[in-house]
Parts: sequence; structure tokens; C-alpha cells
Amino acid sequence: MDQRDQLIDDLKSRIDVLEKGRDHYREMEIKYEQGFQELREKEEFNFALFQYSPFVTIIVDVDGRVIKSNAAKRMSGDRMPNIGDVMYKDYASHHGIDMHGELLACMAGGELKTFPEMHYKDKVLSITIAPFPKGAIITTQDITDRVQAEQDRINLIKELRRALNEVETLRGLLPICASCKKIRDDKGYWNTVEEYFSHRGMVDFSHTLCPDCIKHLYPELWAKMPQHHHHTPTHHG
Repeated sequence: MDQRDQLIDDLKSRIDVLEKGRDHYREMEIKYEQGFQELREKEEFNFALFQYSPFVTIIVDVDGRVIKSNAAKRMSGDRMPNIGDVMYKDYASHHGIDMHGELLACMAGGELKTFPEMHYKDKVLSITIAPFPKGAIITTQDITDRVQAEQDRINLIKELRRALNEVETLRGLLPICASCKKIRDDKGYWNTVEEYFSHRGMVDFSHTLCPDCIKHLYPELWAKMPQHHHHTPTHHG
């Protein structure tokens, strides 16, 4: 093989290498485009998930400074944080505990933390701090109405139980003094009839005199009363 043939063979070899490199580059380019498309779809999904979540959401960086907040926060009617505000210091600093310290500790430990019933001014909030490598996602739900409804339910149950106990007491024999007619309560104290029932919210009293007592205490008034009123109670306040 002369030198000219050798040169041709070398050129063919180089062309084969370049063509293989070109094919590999095209494959890499296709994979890059696919990966970029998948990443863009994930970003769009995550953005929609963040922006349109029904829960108020604020994202902070590793120093606890606000990066962004979602649509639910803007529609809440509450004061909006400024970008760069230190969360739970410059903004939302009236919690019952050191929430800024809790936020930093949560990010340092890398563990999700939830505060199911956090009192903030006149509200009750459910707060979740979810750390990620560049900061944390803070979601807040106003549960004031739900907590109040639950407390009202508990109070109603207590009231019904108390009323039931009163009914059960009335079904039995009331310990009543044979002389002064006071009633002994379940704590051992003696109360007038008015006190016993009034303290239990069962009845209100309007004091009266029966005909027999009017006749006994006020005979002159009794004598002047029309006959058909003799058996009608007279109110005296």
C-alpha cells in the first residue's frame, strides 16, 4: 500500500469517528430536550400547586427571609409580607412561642414540623413548616371557626350532661329540711328552694302568696278581696 492509499484510509477512519460523534451528540441533544421539557412541566406543576393551593403559603430562604407568597395569601385580606422580611420577626411576630427560633431549628434539623393549634392575636392557626435544601415552605390554615365550633359543641355537651344530672336528681328524693324547707345540694350545702333551682338555670322565680297565706297573714286584705279571687295567687314582685 502506497502512501496515498494510507492517507485515504486514515481520512475514512476519521470520518467514521466524526460521524459516530455526531450521532452521539444528536442523541444527547434529544435527551437534553426531553429532560428540559420534563423539568419545565414539573416546574409548571409545582408553580400551580404552590400558587393555587387553598392554604396560605410563604417560602423563605435559609436565613428565614421571605422569597415569595401564594395567591391564597394575597386573597386572605391579611397584611402581606415584603420580599426579604425575616419571617416571624419582621412579619407575623405575635405568636405565643418563638416561631422564628422554631423555623431555624426546623431548617437546621431538616425535619417537617406542625403546630396544629397556634394562637395568633385573635385567631387560631394550623402551621406546617416543611424544610428543603434552600429554605422552607410555611403553610398556614385559619382554623378559628372550627376550633370555636368544637368548643361550642363541648360546652353544649357539658350543659346537656348537667341538665341530665339535674333531671336524674329530681327523679329521686330531694333532701329537704322538714322545718325551713331548704334543699341540700350534692356538695352538702343547704340552699333555699329559689337558690337550688336558680343556680342550676332550671327556672326563674316570681314570688307570690297563695290564698291560704294571704288569709293567714293579711286577713283584712282577704276580707276585701272579691270572692272569686280567693283562690287566685297574688303577685308581690
